Amino acid sequence: MHRRALLSGLAGSLITAPALAQFNLGNLIQGGANIVGAMTASEGDEVKLGETYYQQYLQKSGGIHPDRNAQEALKRFAQPLIAAADRRQLPWEITLVANKQVNAWALPGGKLAINSALVQYSQSPDELASVIAHEIGHADRGHGLAQMKNQNLMTGLGAIGKEALASFGGTAGALTAQVLGAMEGPLYGLILTGYSRTNEFEADAHILQIFERTGYDPTKADDFFRTLLKLHPDGSETTSLFSTHPGTTERITKIEEAAAKMSRPTRAASAPGWAELKALFPTPAG
Repeated sequence: MHRRALLSGLAGSLITAPALAQFNLGNLIQGGANIVGAMTASEGDEVKLGETYYQQYLQKSGGIHPDRNAQEALKRFAQPLIAAADRRQLPWEITLVANKQVNAWALPGGKLAINSALVQYSQSPDELASVIAHEIGHADRGHGLAQMKNQNLMTGLGAIGKEALASFGGTAGALTAQVLGAMEGPLYGLILTGYSRTNEFEADAHILQIFERTGYDPTKADDFFRTLLKLHPDGSETTSLFSTHPGTTERITKIEEAAAKMSRPTRAASAPGWAELKALFPTPAG
């Protein structure tokens, strides 16, 4: 099949309704293998998007946390998880953001951000690992670029928006400076408020794939979503992690059903940097 033709059908073929309903790890792994090959034509644009906006979005989200020890501890903690990603060739980066909102986000091209409040409210390494694995899933699956095309988030921008849509999935480097500028607002809104229902379920499933590769216990993959429910029982918060599409309880159910079919690890996963992070960001009592 011609690569461009493959790309044009990517969004519709990777996650079908039955595969999503089953939340099947075998389907997930096969989907990961498919996307590694299929996304190469637009991967240059994914990387370009991430590198263009990463530093800017970090500042808009609260700024890079000034504690260098905390930054290094987070990088050490995330390294085994990133090493288990499908698209290891991406220029992955992870940064701790000084923000009191419990949230995290991912830009196309492997650029990740974790708010300091999220580290604070993570009660175990499994909880923090699940969030990072979820965000890795968005980058691994190319959700940012795919969703901007599929939901036509650029159509309200006139000719520039049409140019952006025409560029998606084309040859690497097709995004012009003008198109990149037009994408700033839509992309920022997307990463902060969450992806489509399908993409969020897929990123949740990716947690289990990363856990399987790194030795984390799959039965703990939903623990952080339970923490989110305790923090926001009324569902008032709208972030990329806590969204109404899908609801958090539904996400927990799907993760639990899939995890129950997986083998538990024989030994605990390595969690470098965790002790240092919790010393700097202790979880509040109660």
